[in-house]
Parts: sequence; C-alpha cells; structure tokens
Amino acid sequence: MIHKKMAYRNSSGKTLRYVFRGEGHEHDVKDCVHLIHTQGLSPNPIKRDEQGRVIEINTDPMEAEFDFLANKNTRSENRFAHYVISLPEGERLTHDQWKDVAKTYMRGMGYNLTTKWTAALHEEKSHPHIHIVACRVINNPQAMERAYAREKGGKGNKPQPYPLVEDNNDHARGMQIMRELEKRYGLSVTPSPDTTWGADLSRQEFEGTIRDFGKTGESQAPWKTRIIARLSKAVEKSQGKTFTEFLDNVRAVGVEPLVTLNDKGFPTGISYSMEGRSAAGSKLKSTRLTFSALTGVKYDRNTNSMQPTGKKSEGIKYEQKRDISACLGTSPGQREDGSRPEVGGPRPKAQIAEAGRIEEKSRSSKINLKTLGAPLTKNAIDMSGKSGVDELLSLHNIYVDLAMHAAHAKKVARLQWGSNHNI
Repeated sequence: MIHKKMAYRNSSGKTLRYVFRGEGHEHDVKDCVHLIHTQGLSPNPIKRDEQGRVIEINTDPMEAEFDFLANKNTRSENRFAHYVISLPEGERLTHDQWKDVAKTYMRGMGYNLTTKWTAALHEEKSHPHIHIVACRVINNPQAMERAYAREKGGKGNKPQPYPLVEDNNDHARGMQIMRELEKRYGLSVTPSPDTTWGADLSRQEFEGTIRDFGKTGESQAPWKTRIIARLSKAVEKSQGKTFTEFLDNVRAVGVEPLVTLNDKGFPTGISYSMEGRSAAGSKLKSTRLTFSALTGVKYDRNTNSMQPTGKKSEGIKYEQKRDISACLGTSPGQREDGSRPEVGGPRPKAQIAEAGRIEEKSRSSKINLKTLGAPLTKNAIDMSGKSGVDELLSLHNIYVDLAMHAAHAKKVARLQWGSNHNI
C-alpha cells in the first residue's frame, strides 16, 4: 500500500472535479468512481439510477462548503491537500474497508473532527486507489492560547484563529500508517524506500514526462531515476568486493564517480556524474549511495583513520592503502577545501618528521645579508654609473633570488606531493 501527497491548492473546486468527474484526469472515472466517506454536511455528489449507473456528478455543494471554511484563513495559499492511497496489483478491499483506511489515514495525518475532507474510490481493475481532498483549515474560530500560538508560529500577542493542520514529517507518518493498515487487512507489505532502489516521481517530474511525450512522441524517465537505476546495478555487482572494484563497476554502467577527500587524504563523500550533470550520493539516495552507506566506514578525526559506523551498509570493502589510489583517480584535485590531496594518502610520521628537520635546517642556515636578499631597486640593477663590483653584486642578488625561489618551490612541492615529484 502506497500513499502520495499531491500539490497543495488554494481552493477545492478543481481538485474535486478532477477526483469525482475526471476533469483533467488521464483516464475516464465515471464508471469506476464511488464516494467512500465525507467528513462534512454535503450530499453525495454522485447520483445513480435504479440500475446503479451514474447519471449526474455535481461537486458544487461540497466545493461551497469546503471553500467557506477555507476562506476563514486568509494567511495561507496552501489550504487544500490532495492525497492518493493505492493498492498493489491484484489486491482488493471492500468499500467499508476503504472507508476505514481513509479515516485511519486522515486521523494519523492530524485531521480531527473539526476538519472537512472527502474520499473517493477509483475502482479500477488493475489499479484500485482512493483520492482524498482535504481542507487543511481547522474549524476553530477561538484564538489559541498565547504560549501555544508562539510555539506554533503565531504572532505573539495576536494568536491566530482557524489554523492549518500541520504537515511536519507527514510523509514518514503516512508510511507508518500504511504499514499498520497492511497488517490489519493482510495486504502485502510494500518495502520502505530506505531499503529499495525505487523512487516515486514527483508531480513536476511526472508532468515533465507527459509534456515531453506530447512534444516528441517519446518519454524518458527523469535523470535522477535513470542514474539511480544504473548505480543500483553497480552496487549490487560490487557487494562483498573492494571499493576500487566498485568505482570500476560504476564507470561500467556509464556513470563517473567523484570521491571527495579531506585535508588528511581520507575519503569523506562521493558524488556521481552522468550526461553532464552530477549529484552527491546523499542527494540521490542517502541510505544507499553515500560513502559510509556503501562501505560502513567513515573518517574519525580522533584516531585519524577510517572507523566502522556501526550501521547497515552495502558491504563494499574499503581499505585506505589499497583503495586511495583509485579514489585519487576519480577526480584529480578533488578535495573539501579545494586543494590537491597528497598522493598515496597521508604521509608516514617518519616522512613528516624528516621534512620538518629539513625545513628547520634551512631556516637556521647562516646567510650573508650583504649579498643575499639585498633589495633589488631600480638603482641596484641600473648598470650605468656603477663599478664592476656593484654590477656583479646586483647580478648576484638577482640570481640568488631566483635560485631561492626555485629551491623553495621544489621543497614545497616535495612536501605536498611526495619525494618523486619534480618541477
């Protein structure tokens, strides 16, 4: 059982006509629509003859009732919600059971007896589902208590009447209700999005797909859905294998991985690029495509090493010495602070100490201030009117400055990139 929240609206008419009359619907609903329940005073908008055939559908009274309450709150334009609850293919509920589903769902979503809503069943053979149109305005004309108003976003000394039903965390609450209803009616359990690769299309993505089909006759799934589908194959093929093999498998499905390293040379994140677009694993699927979700390890600053997260992962094995070269190969120069990481990961402590001794020795060396580092003014390099000694001194200063600059550049490069780096 799946629930979806559609886009909010400011009035009820268009949504009610879509649900009951099928106006703007992608299929005809006249022969399959049934009123399941209305929390309000309006009559059933569907009139039938003695044989049960639909002869008229009039949503005007319900629209007037719902909008009358909605107009009590002029502070928001998101006054009407539209929810859809659907069953897996091949499963069925009776009308009374659907009524219980609607009432249980709405109660769990925060709609008490001071709200107005209606539910209609589209009893299609292959895809039975209900639409719920709800006025989010609570029928409470009395001002809330001041403390409660401040807590809920009221204006201090001017508490607001007719507040909206809260929608914080409503998707998670809805999923929990779906699991409870599946158990109550013996329905098959729909896996949580956290444990699957599936992703419902947003309303914008769905409408974009329809527009593309109307223009070109072809319809393509959104970029996010397509890249997740490819990455799912790479992940499943890499489970139990090394992170280096995972990066190769990602490339094999047409996606370019990009590993982010911290200032110590350890991986802290991963993003993916395809068709000129890229996104972090946390944006695509945070429970399965981040570095820690893939490997079960993350960088620990206290120990300066990769440590287990203690959470469920995809079982891809990461070892710093073995896999760091593959990480560096994904994106040269890719680092949190924008600098280039050290080749091979962090340098050993002995190497760091040796570099420190070399630098300290160079600082303590005695320098002849008369010849080294003398200021190079225009007069110093002007050859006219100067003795040969002055000319040699000026040239010597130039060469010494250039030599010191080159030596410093080599030392810095050697310390940052490794002993094998040459300029």
